[in-house]
Amino acid sequence: MSWTPLVSLEQLEQAAPLIRVTAHPLRLRIIDFLQHGEACVGDIVGATQGAQAVTSQHLGTLRQHGILAARREGQRVYYRLERPELIHLLECIHAHCQRRV
Repeated sequence: MSWTPLVSLEQLEQAAPLIRVTAHPLRLRIIDFLQHGEACVGDIVGATQGAQAVTSQHLGTLRQHGILAARREGQRVYYRLERPELIHLLECIHAHCQRRV
């Protein structure tokens, strides 16, 4: 096996809070859904099958940490993924789950 340099401790310290915030099944599901494009809260609730109040709380947390951005159009709020690199995290999760089967 060839040796590759380790990820620096500084980079790991920067990544840890991001991973911590995303480490919830509903938040991961929201990120997964929004990788395909912007969506309103009602569509996100429908896709994630979470309660609207709970989903809204998670959307707020993800927005507060810069993972999502939101815009208002009339009465609707639309969310979009601001950190598309998190799609790689979902790919790792998917690969892990496929391997365990």
